[in-house]
Amino acid sequence: MKLFGAIVILLTSTAFGWELSNRLGRRTKQIRYLKIAFEALETEMVFGMTPLPYACEKVSNQLIKPLKSLFQTVSKRLLEEEQSAKDIWCTSVEKWKKSTDLTGTEINILLQFGQTLGQQDLESQRKQIRLAISYFNQEEKEALESQQKFESMYKSFGFLGGVLLVLIML
Repeated sequence: MKLFGAIVILLTSTAFGWELSNRLGRRTKQIRYLKIAFEALETEMVFGMTPLPYACEKVSNQLIKPLKSLFQTVSKRLLEEEQSAKDIWCTSVEKWKKSTDLTGTEINILLQFGQTLGQQDLESQRKQIRLAISYFNQEEKEALESQQKFESMYKSFGFLGGVLLVLIML
């Protein structure tokens, strides 16, 4: 029975370490896709002259989960509700942030972008999109560095933490 318990502890702690490691990779990937999303949004709005709800819908079709759901929600709410684009964007991001691996910094970039959404002319909106993309470029670099630094450490600590727990319990 002790052996079974030791194996369960070891497997659980190792899985926990791998999950923390995987989150770093997912965060980097999601930031990369956010950049793609904002570039596509810029193309739809500036060059395609697509209204915001339809631009968000087109962008969502190019994305992976959970980013896809953010743009789908914004698109749907813009078509159905009588609120400003700013309010819809910000409340959607607030609800959505629990389902993503992004950190507070990336969420703040999204919220700052939302403060100007639909309140400026096309050229100013384009500048805001470009600004958000530049912030995401910086965040992607930091996320990649963090991933390279800590990914193997989390995996090792998960396993070694489990070994330590097993030794303490024996």
